[in-house]
Amino acid sequence: MELASLLRPVGVVAGPAAVLALVLLVGGLVTAGEEGLDTSPLATASSALLLVALLGLGATAVSALARLRAADRGVAGAAIAVVGTVLVAGGGWAALFVLPALAKEAPGVLDTGLESVVVGFIASYVVFTVGWVWTGVALIRAALVPPALGVLVAVGGALAFVPAPEAFRLLVVSVAASLLARRLAAPAPVHAPQPA
Repeated sequence: MELASLLRPVGVVAGPAAVLALVLLVGGLVTAGEEGLDTSPLATASSALLLVALLGLGATAVSALARLRAADRGVAGAAIAVVGTVLVAGGGWAALFVLPALAKEAPGVLDTGLESVVVGFIASYVVFTVGWVWTGVALIRAALVPPALGVLVAVGGALAFVPAPEAFRLLVVSVAASLLARRLAAPAPVHAPQPA
Protein backbone atom coordinates (compact mmCIF):
# COMPACT_ATOMS: atom_id res chain seq x y z
CA MET A 1 0.00 0.00 0.00
CA GLU A 2 1.34 3.43 -0.92
CA LEU A 3 2.08 6.11 1.65
CA ALA A 4 -0.48 8.46 0.06
CA SER A 5 -3.19 5.83 0.57
CA LEU A 6 -2.29 5.48 4.24
CA LEU A 7 -2.32 9.25 4.80
CA ARG A 8 -5.48 9.88 2.74
CA PRO A 9 -7.97 9.68 5.65
CA VAL A 10 -6.00 12.27 7.61
CA GLY A 11 -5.55 14.56 4.61
CA VAL A 12 -9.20 14.44 3.61
CA VAL A 13 -10.18 15.81 7.04
CA ALA A 14 -8.29 19.10 6.51
CA GLY A 15 -10.99 20.88 4.52
CA PRO A 16 -14.00 20.01 6.69
CA ALA A 17 -12.03 20.81 9.85
CA ALA A 18 -11.07 24.24 8.49
CA VAL A 19 -14.67 24.99 7.48
CA LEU A 20 -15.94 24.06 10.95
CA ALA A 21 -13.12 26.10 12.54
CA LEU A 22 -14.25 29.13 10.54
CA VAL A 23 -17.89 28.64 11.59
CA LEU A 24 -16.87 28.37 15.25
CA LEU A 25 -14.63 31.43 14.98
CA VAL A 26 -17.49 33.49 13.54
CA GLY A 27 -19.70 32.19 16.35
CA GLY A 28 -17.05 33.19 18.86
CA LEU A 29 -16.81 36.66 17.36
CA VAL A 30 -20.58 37.09 17.56
CA THR A 31 -20.94 35.79 21.12
CA ALA A 32 -17.69 37.07 22.71
CA GLY A 33 -18.59 39.00 25.80
CA GLU A 34 -16.49 41.04 28.18
CA GLU A 35 -13.81 38.35 28.48
CA GLY A 36 -13.07 38.65 24.76
CA LEU A 37 -12.25 36.18 22.05
CA ASP A 38 -9.09 34.86 23.72
CA THR A 39 -11.09 32.98 26.37
CA SER A 40 -14.18 32.16 24.29
CA PRO A 41 -14.99 28.43 24.24
CA LEU A 42 -15.98 28.72 20.57
CA ALA A 43 -12.62 30.30 19.70
CA THR A 44 -10.85 27.55 21.63
CA ALA A 45 -12.80 24.89 19.72
CA SER A 46 -11.93 26.71 16.49
CA SER A 47 -8.23 26.54 17.40
CA ALA A 48 -8.54 22.82 18.12
CA LEU A 49 -10.15 22.21 14.73
CA LEU A 50 -7.40 24.25 13.05
CA LEU A 51 -4.85 21.90 14.58
CA VAL A 52 -6.78 18.99 13.06
CA ALA A 53 -6.77 20.81 9.70
CA LEU A 54 -3.02 21.38 10.01
CA LEU A 55 -2.52 17.69 10.74
CA GLY A 56 -4.40 16.96 7.52
CA LEU A 57 -2.30 19.53 5.66
CA GLY A 58 0.87 17.90 6.95
CA ALA A 59 -0.30 14.44 5.91
CA THR A 60 -1.14 15.75 2.44
CA ALA A 61 2.24 17.46 2.13
CA VAL A 62 3.97 14.18 3.02
CA SER A 63 1.80 12.39 0.43
CA ALA A 64 2.74 14.97 -2.21
CA LEU A 65 6.40 14.57 -1.31
CA ALA A 66 6.16 10.79 -1.68
CA ARG A 67 4.29 10.99 -4.97
CA LEU A 68 6.73 13.55 -6.43
CA ARG A 69 9.65 11.41 -5.32
CA ALA A 70 8.11 8.32 -6.92
CA ALA A 71 7.75 10.29 -10.16
CA ASP A 72 11.45 11.32 -9.99
CA ARG A 73 10.51 14.97 -9.66
CA GLY A 74 11.83 17.64 -7.33
CA VAL A 75 10.57 17.32 -3.77
CA ALA A 76 11.95 20.55 -2.30
CA GLY A 77 8.60 22.37 -2.42
CA ALA A 78 6.74 19.56 -0.70
CA ALA A 79 9.50 19.26 1.91
CA ILE A 80 9.23 22.99 2.61
CA ALA A 81 5.43 22.62 2.81
CA VAL A 82 5.88 19.91 5.46
CA VAL A 83 8.24 22.12 7.49
CA GLY A 84 6.01 25.18 7.09
CA THR A 85 2.95 23.20 8.17
CA VAL A 86 4.77 21.99 11.28
CA LEU A 87 5.83 25.56 12.09
CA VAL A 88 2.29 26.92 11.66
CA ALA A 89 0.94 24.01 13.74
CA GLY A 90 3.28 25.15 16.52
CA GLY A 91 1.59 28.54 16.43
CA GLY A 92 -1.78 26.78 16.42
CA TRP A 93 -0.75 24.80 19.48
CA ALA A 94 0.17 28.04 21.24
CA ALA A 95 -3.18 29.58 20.27
CA LEU A 96 -4.99 26.58 21.72
CA PHE A 97 -3.02 26.00 24.93
CA VAL A 98 -0.91 29.06 25.76
CA LEU A 99 -2.87 32.15 24.75
CA PRO A 100 -6.13 31.32 26.58
CA ALA A 101 -4.19 30.68 29.79
CA LEU A 102 -2.25 33.91 29.38
CA ALA A 103 -5.42 35.85 28.65
CA LYS A 104 -6.96 34.50 31.83
CA GLU A 105 -4.02 34.61 34.23
CA ALA A 106 -1.83 37.43 32.88
CA PRO A 107 -3.72 39.53 30.31
CA GLY A 108 -1.04 42.24 30.38
CA VAL A 109 1.49 39.83 28.88
CA LEU A 110 -0.50 39.66 25.66
CA ASP A 111 -0.34 43.43 25.28
CA THR A 112 3.43 43.80 25.67
CA GLY A 113 6.60 42.00 24.80
CA LEU A 114 5.40 39.66 22.06
CA GLU A 115 7.33 41.19 19.14
CA SER A 116 9.61 38.18 18.77
CA VAL A 117 6.59 35.86 18.81
CA VAL A 118 4.98 37.88 16.01
CA VAL A 119 8.20 37.71 13.96
CA GLY A 120 8.29 33.92 14.41
CA PHE A 121 4.62 33.66 13.47
CA ILE A 122 5.21 35.63 10.26
CA ALA A 123 8.32 33.61 9.42
CA SER A 124 6.34 30.38 9.88
CA TYR A 125 3.73 31.56 7.42
CA VAL A 126 6.41 32.62 4.92
CA VAL A 127 7.81 29.07 4.94
CA PHE A 128 4.28 27.62 4.78
CA THR A 129 3.30 29.84 1.83
CA VAL A 130 6.48 29.19 -0.15
CA GLY A 131 6.16 25.45 0.40
CA TRP A 132 2.51 25.16 -0.63
CA VAL A 133 2.86 27.43 -3.67
CA TRP A 134 5.92 25.48 -4.80
CA THR A 135 4.13 22.17 -4.20
CA GLY A 136 1.16 23.24 -6.33
CA VAL A 137 3.48 24.23 -9.17
CA ALA A 138 5.53 21.03 -8.86
CA LEU A 139 2.42 18.84 -8.97
CA ILE A 140 1.22 20.61 -12.13
CA ARG A 141 4.63 20.32 -13.79
CA ALA A 142 4.81 16.61 -12.93
CA ALA A 143 1.27 16.14 -14.33
CA LEU A 144 0.25 14.38 -11.11
CA VAL A 145 -2.90 16.46 -10.66
CA PRO A 146 -5.24 18.37 -12.95
CA PRO A 147 -3.96 21.91 -13.48
CA ALA A 148 -7.00 23.41 -11.71
CA LEU A 149 -6.19 21.46 -8.53
CA GLY A 150 -2.53 22.46 -8.67
CA VAL A 151 -3.54 26.09 -9.08
CA LEU A 152 -5.96 25.78 -6.13
CA VAL A 153 -3.12 24.39 -3.98
CA ALA A 154 -0.79 27.22 -5.02
CA VAL A 155 -3.42 29.95 -4.59
CA GLY A 156 -4.45 28.50 -1.22
CA GLY A 157 -0.83 28.57 -0.13
CA ALA A 158 -0.51 32.20 -1.23
CA LEU A 159 -3.76 33.19 0.51
CA ALA A 160 -2.42 31.74 3.76
CA PHE A 161 -0.11 34.75 4.00
CA VAL A 162 -2.93 37.32 3.81
CA PRO A 163 -3.37 39.12 7.14
CA ALA A 164 -6.60 37.68 8.53
CA PRO A 165 -7.71 35.35 11.33
CA GLU A 166 -6.05 31.96 10.99
CA ALA A 167 -9.31 30.17 10.17
CA PHE A 168 -9.75 32.42 7.11
CA ARG A 169 -6.12 32.05 6.00
CA LEU A 170 -6.09 28.27 6.13
CA LEU A 171 -9.52 27.69 4.57
CA VAL A 172 -8.62 27.53 0.86
CA VAL A 173 -5.39 25.56 1.29
CA SER A 174 -7.16 23.11 3.62
CA VAL A 175 -9.94 22.47 1.11
CA ALA A 176 -7.30 22.10 -1.61
CA ALA A 177 -5.40 19.64 0.60
CA SER A 178 -8.52 17.53 1.08
CA LEU A 179 -9.04 17.34 -2.67
CA LEU A 180 -5.33 16.70 -3.19
CA ALA A 181 -5.29 13.89 -0.62
CA ARG A 182 -8.06 12.12 -2.55
CA ARG A 183 -6.24 12.59 -5.84
CA LEU A 184 -2.82 11.49 -4.57
CA ALA A 185 -4.28 8.33 -3.02
CA ALA A 186 -5.31 7.13 -6.48
CA PRO A 187 -2.93 4.58 -8.00
CA ALA A 188 0.10 6.18 -9.60
CA PRO A 189 -0.03 6.23 -13.38
CA VAL A 190 2.26 3.73 -15.03
CA HIS A 191 4.48 5.41 -17.59
CA ALA A 192 5.63 3.28 -20.49
CA PRO A 193 9.34 3.57 -21.19
CA GLN A 194 10.05 5.95 -24.02
CA PRO A 195 12.12 4.60 -26.90
CA ALA A 196 15.50 6.23 -27.25
